Amino acid sequence: MKKIKTKSIIITIILHSFIILGVGHGIGIMGIIDIASIPNLIDDYGFTLSGEFNDKIMSIGFISLIGKVFLIISIFLKPEFYKRILEIAGILLLWTSVYFLSSGNWSHNSVYEIAFWTSIPFLISSLNSIFLIFRKYQKMN
Repeated sequence: MKKIKTKSIIITIILHSFIILGVGHGIGIMGIIDIASIPNLIDDYGFTLSGEFNDKIMSIGFISLIGKVFLIISIFLKPEFYKRILEIAGILLLWTSVYFLSSGNWSHNSVYEIAFWTSIPFLISSLNSIFLIFRKYQKMN
């Protein structure tokens, strides 16, 4: 059971990293934005979740990065209580990033729509991971 849940979490992280984003005059994937958000935050970047897509993309990338780090740490933790807290917090942060990636005026800018449609595999995988987390919790009681 533990291996199945670990594989599901790893697949969830990978699928979230491959959400396609319209960035500038091209496209990118969420995994690159996660990495790019680190130097921007170090260089006195303002954290904002309002405004145009390009204004908030680095902040969304930072939320995503924190969620992925939580999930990776949870794989290596031994105490089940802390493991479960980090798993749930990590998935909630990834869901939050998807919300901000896809919540905008779809008729005005298609980047929101593209992000939503390419996030569907991640959403399915994350629901499976949540099911496995709570299923394991049910078996422990």
